[in-house]
Amino acid sequence: MAIKILSDLEVGTIKEDIAAVTSSGSNNQIHDIDFATHHTNYTISAANAANNKITFSNLGADVVGKNGSIIITNPGSVGSLTWSIYTLPANAHTPGGQGIVFDTTASKRAIITYFVISSSVVLINYAGAFSAYPQPTP
Repeated sequence: MAIKILSDLEVGTIKEDIAAVTSSGSNNQIHDIDFATHHTNYTISAANAANNKITFSNLGADVVGKNGSIIITNPGSVGSLTWSIYTLPANAHTPGGQGIVFDTTASKRAIITYFVISSSVVLINYAGAFSAYPQPTP
């Protein structure tokens, strides 16, 4: 029997696709994360409208352990873009129970990472205002 050495091992990565969320409401400002889908990564195109918010559906015991990312992209024109004071459902838990101040700058991206720890609790963390990393001037 041959013994595999480190150089013989093949290690791969899993590439997950990113699914667009279903948006509803009078201005498509309600963005639903459906945990029953096989996706773990989602993308939201924020509506240039008041009171954008994120909802969770199909949260239950069968999705405990699911984790991934929610990418939010702001529109190029943000004159009416706001996020509701109740942007996230009550079963979303943030560090320290703190509210999130969503970035509303035009064309900026943000990310929410999540982990479903029970049938009624989703741990989340938010980072926003992503921009290109500064480069030295030639």
